[in-house]
Amino acid sequence: MKFTAKKFATAVALSVLASSPFLASAASNGYKMVLIEDTPGVTTIQAGQLQQGISEVTNYRGAEADSFSLQMSLCVAYSRLGQLDQAQTACSKAVSLAQSSPTLPTDAKREMRALAYSNRGVMHVLANDRVAALEDFKRAVSLNTNDINQHNLARLTADINGTEINQIAYNSAE
Repeated sequence: MKFTAKKFATAVALSVLASSPFLASAASNGYKMVLIEDTPGVTTIQAGQLQQGISEVTNYRGAEADSFSLQMSLCVAYSRLGQLDQAQTACSKAVSLAQSSPTLPTDAKREMRALAYSNRGVMHVLANDRVAALEDFKRAVSLNTNDINQHNLARLTADINGTEINQIAYNSAE
């Protein structure tokens, strides 16, 4: 089965990953990554069995999952393992695949690209490249202003400015 608008609208669920030994520092800083539900390896990756999850994704030969969802899984798993070269490759492939999917409506492509940019932004944070992370988070928010994209951008902005997110909200309310 190919990635279709209907599948995207009905079967895609965002799985926020915030608790794992590897992401303990990133999770304590509040960054969030996204996986696509019902993709090979996702349950295993969520359970923290990252190498096994990567193996499930890379060895998958079925037609039920699309390349975009598989690359998103690899992006998250490699990021969580600290294998940032492989994470960079997978995250960038996910961005590229989201842009080039001919069968999806424009809105679905925009949302997919936004999620891929957001994941790649978290990978850049883990690689201590705040400039690249900020660029990706801004792109994500410009494409889709969902809660995860906005949260990651606000978290990085607060981190750069040395303030807490609650303080930023308080200051902007004044």
